[in-house]
Amino acid sequence: MRRIEPSMHAPSFRAVPEPTKALTHCLHCRAELGVGSVGSFCCRGCEAVHALLHDQGLDRYYALGGGTGHPAANLAESDRKWLETTAARLASSTGVARVTLDVQGVHCSACVWLFEELFRRKQGGCAIVVNPGIGCVDLTVTPEFPLDGFVSEVEAFGYRFGPALKKQKAGDSDLVWRMGVCIAIAMNTMLFGIAVYCGLESGPVHRLFHALDFGLSLISVTVGGTVFFRSAWQAVRRRVLHLDLPIALGILLAFASSTYTYVTRGGDRSYFDTLDIFIALMLVGRFLQERVLAKNRAFLLASDGVEGLFTRRVGREGHVSLVRCTEVSEGDELLVGHGDLVPVDAVLVSDAPSVFSLDWINGESAPRSFAPGDVVPAGAFSQDARAVAVRAKTDFDASTITALLATSSRREDDVARATPYWRRLTSLYVLVVLGVASLGAAAWFLATHDAARTLDVVAAVLIVTCPCAFGIATPLAYELAQAGLRRQGLFVRTPGFLDRAALVERIVFDKTGTLTTGSLALRDESVLDALELSARAILADLALRSSHPKSRAVATALGRRGATIDPSRVVREVAGKGLEAVVDGRVYRLGAPAWATAPAKVAALTKADVLFTRDGEVLAALETREQLREDAKREIGELTRAGYEAFILSGDSPEATRAIAAHCGVPDERAFGARTAEGKLAWLRTKGAAKTLFVGDGINDSLVAEEASCAGTPAIDRPFMAARCDFYFVTPGLLPIRAALLTSRRLQSVVRTNLTIAIAYNAVTVALALAGLMTPLLCAVLMPVSSLSTVLATTFRIRRSWKS
Repeated sequence: MRRIEPSMHAPSFRAVPEPTKALTHCLHCRAELGVGSVGSFCCRGCEAVHALLHDQGLDRYYALGGGTGHPAANLAESDRKWLETTAARLASSTGVARVTLDVQGVHCSACVWLFEELFRRKQGGCAIVVNPGIGCVDLTVTPEFPLDGFVSEVEAFGYRFGPALKKQKAGDSDLVWRMGVCIAIAMNTMLFGIAVYCGLESGPVHRLFHALDFGLSLISVTVGGTVFFRSAWQAVRRRVLHLDLPIALGILLAFASSTYTYVTRGGDRSYFDTLDIFIALMLVGRFLQERVLAKNRAFLLASDGVEGLFTRRVGREGHVSLVRCTEVSEGDELLVGHGDLVPVDAVLVSDAPSVFSLDWINGESAPRSFAPGDVVPAGAFSQDARAVAVRAKTDFDASTITALLATSSRREDDVARATPYWRRLTSLYVLVVLGVASLGAAAWFLATHDAARTLDVVAAVLIVTCPCAFGIATPLAYELAQAGLRRQGLFVRTPGFLDRAALVERIVFDKTGTLTTGSLALRDESVLDALELSARAILADLALRSSHPKSRAVATALGRRGATIDPSRVVREVAGKGLEAVVDGRVYRLGAPAWATAPAKVAALTKADVLFTRDGEVLAALETREQLREDAKREIGELTRAGYEAFILSGDSPEATRAIAAHCGVPDERAFGARTAEGKLAWLRTKGAAKTLFVGDGINDSLVAEEASCAGTPAIDRPFMAARCDFYFVTPGLLPIRAALLTSRRLQSVVRTNLTIAIAYNAVTVALALAGLMTPLLCAVLMPVSSLSTVLATTFRIRRSWKS
């Protein structure tokens, strides 16, 4: 277990003594522990996970995990309508069936064991295969298997299931075997090369070794080189000069020149062994570059946009069927249960007011009550305990959320080191290498008129200038940086994020769910302590029976005081108003002030937004507030001191936005409220998206997230936002954002060191090549030495930055 000590300069992972023995049980915990934590855990998610594991006899989970892991995210209640069709197919099958599901949150052998153990306890389960590599689960079950129960039980531990949408990319799936083949070839050609370098100069064995060198190099270029040929060609087609271009050119030209030497002179001046080593090293670098990103993407569910949304439609005879939201037409009657999405603008046709949350579409922190006949906007989520009926005003194609959920490939097509700086560097590198090789060829031919000798010099120049330091050391630096951020709870999804993050000057935060936790809390809990014990018990009965955010705020405060529910007490919920109970002939109410007491008394309670009353007498006037993330104020201050401009861009009211800004130390002129999704996008375009990092969580943030140079989200309960962002984080606080920005700065410093080493190496080796002193043996020694020294320097500097 580690406690994270924040640093102004780089992520820090300094181990400290563990406060209590109970910390060893908190496998999911990597956030800061100790003073101010929830008991002995970093968050209530971790505490709840531990309690569930312990109660069900699953403590071996911690032993398998080795005592380290990831924070348990506090996910919203799962919408499992997608599972109903799968469960129905399973129930109607006649024999053993196979069910494939995507899963979010699998990261180690302990997770796999937990899935297998829970599966083993269910009747009808034949076999389970958990694939953490791409985040999916294959179940072989009989119709008796309780699929919904298994999903619910696993999700109680902080995981999340979804339909099978993840597919491993072809490049990801074949990179490992290509790397293995090329490493094996490199090892064999080194053996053949050593024999030649040690004095084998003629004879059939000499010719055989050169023939084998040529044949194995041809395979290496075909198997491994095509990875870089394909990547360079795709980049050129997108008009991007990527570092794979000089690597591809180096491989191609070096192989061509060595092949020509082999055909014309039997291979005495060929560089096949060095080329094979180079290709193997480049593939290792590519594997390091992609490994962490692949893990981070597999950790979350995949987004299929609007195709993944389901709703319940009421037929003409009252029959309710589950349909995709894309099938909703104007006039359809929909049945919306608690937590369900309203897919289109719809008229509330139920006979009582209903409460809907709008935070996903406009950032309003408090739910809003709608009366029968009111229009509920698309993107609202029902907060009523009962199902309510609405009538669609438009077809789904005309819904405002279709554009917000449209899947974009912009970030999915992202590549590392594709910023203007890297494009200029790549262009200059290619031009210099080709120019030096051309000038060297011209000079040697004019001086000697020896075409063979001239070709030897050109081949040597092309081999020694292959960018080894960048091909393996730089990807290693990125891999180490991304692995360090994972320890902070931030997961990078796109290859180019750390390059773009180094250019960021402005950070724009959404408010609800980003700077705040998305939940409410009581501003002053001492009001509860002033209540008589009998009255507090009745208040607990009211608050604990409601899912309304304000009731949950009261219930959370009472829970810390040991409050429980009396099952025999009858509580009535009045939609949009509050809760009511009659005890000993007296009426107790918890809810909206105008409903709980007389209007004259409400006027005197200017700040209270929730009242607890007895026969209209106010027993407790409660004020709720948005609950800020624990370190929001501190982190915004640290970012400002580090030279970044902080802004707040919210769909909530200007007053609520300015209040949060004032608390976090953001000036009023940098706090903007009442912005729609389109309004946020227009604001960003006015300010400039090129050097902006946006952090948000709602679907109303999707347009601005895609436009910004960099984007991140804490929202992993639904895949829509994460699929549009460069990174996501799962910690209770905002520290990972600062860690990512400062890591990107430190990474650029490391890369500049790599560039310096590469320039120095090339200056020496190119001078030797142009002087005619470079030999295949010398090149075979110098290239690994250069790569090893750069790798060691990179590893040392990155790891030292973790401790600084």
